[in-house]
Amino acid sequence: MRRKSVVSLIIILVLFVSAIYVDVAAIKASNKTLETQNGFEKLIAPKFGLDIHGGVRFVLEAVDSPDAKVSQDEMQSALSVIQKRVNNLGISEAVVVQEKGANWKRIEVELPGWKDPAKAKELIGQTALLEFKTEDEKVVMTGQYIKDAKLEFSKKTATLGQPVIAFTLNTEGAKIFGDITSANVGKKLSIYLDSKLLMSPTVDTAITDGQGVIEGGFTADEASNYAALLRSGSLPVKLNFISEEVVGPSLGSHSIKMALVAALIAIILIFLYMMIFYGYLGVLSSVSLAIYIAIEIAVLFLIHATLSLPAIGGAILSLGMAVDINVIVFERMKEELKLGKSLRAVISAGFANALRTVIDSNLTVLVGAAMLFYFGTGIIKGFAVTTTVGIVIGFFGGVYVTHVLVDLLLPSSAVKRPSMWGI
Repeated sequence: MRRKSVVSLIIILVLFVSAIYVDVAAIKASNKTLETQNGFEKLIAPKFGLDIHGGVRFVLEAVDSPDAKVSQDEMQSALSVIQKRVNNLGISEAVVVQEKGANWKRIEVELPGWKDPAKAKELIGQTALLEFKTEDEKVVMTGQYIKDAKLEFSKKTATLGQPVIAFTLNTEGAKIFGDITSANVGKKLSIYLDSKLLMSPTVDTAITDGQGVIEGGFTADEASNYAALLRSGSLPVKLNFISEEVVGPSLGSHSIKMALVAALIAIILIFLYMMIFYGYLGVLSSVSLAIYIAIEIAVLFLIHATLSLPAIGGAILSLGMAVDINVIVFERMKEELKLGKSLRAVISAGFANALRTVIDSNLTVLVGAAMLFYFGTGIIKGFAVTTTVGIVIGFFGGVYVTHVLVDLLLPSSAVKRPSMWGI
């Protein structure tokens, strides 16, 4: 039995050392730019929420048109388009989610670190419907067939060096465009973006290779933004911005400091409480909790959980649940000790009899966290994730790690020394 506990302790120590290594490496990576991080650092670099990193948060709401009401399929399509547009902004930690319940027509967008809300609104909320119209104003093609679009600079003599949008069509679009240009040689083919005329060139020859250029007297930024919109596709519904929140990085820095102070105070008070009320058992519990904290933080880094203030609050809450496991087990051990049982019998019965209560209490919290994750949005999901991770690892720490430490480090003489049990 003791040999088995020694092997278990070695496994725990390996996990603990590995977790410490990940934690330290992740903290160092957070102080580096993305370009200077190596592959491992990119894998574990902390992902901070808007309230810590600073940035902007928008809430958009889809509105019904006179002809049709917004459907769930259209909302999913709009969500996909906005996610593509956000990716074009180059923000790896952005959050784009559809709200649940009565607010299912709303989409919440968080852009950590973004400093230009006006530009973000322009790129995210614009319908971006590209239309090709013949001289009789008939729409013969839309931008749904665009495979790629990018900023380039004109090579024509008359417009040399001017920013243009070079687009490439998919196979189906190339065939359609070829037929359209063949039928309109010598005629004008106008290109509109959200009903705004970009250009109205005369078709000189059929274009069958699926490639074209849009000129419109753009600046480089305008051409780049339009190209990003065309790459992501047009929105299937009209979206209105109903709220906008800007969080400065200074507030985020202050939030980090306050959260760290709160977490440190909570940990110290918990350790003191356990040692005062449970004596030597409390010391072993504190060691177990230190291992639990290191592993939990490492797992949160590895799964790229978004660390917002509510998420950090969820982690602290789960720490309390982990302590609760030890409290339940130790109280049952005290009851067994008063019956005059041997040390091994006290330890075994204490953990065995407390297990059902521990499972029930943790399971109820996990169910609540699952509901929050399913129905919640943004920071609520972050709270649910950190709480769930903390509960699962806390169960491992309270039931397994603490058991191994008590088996190996609680001396046989403890049955005759009530102070070691906090009695």
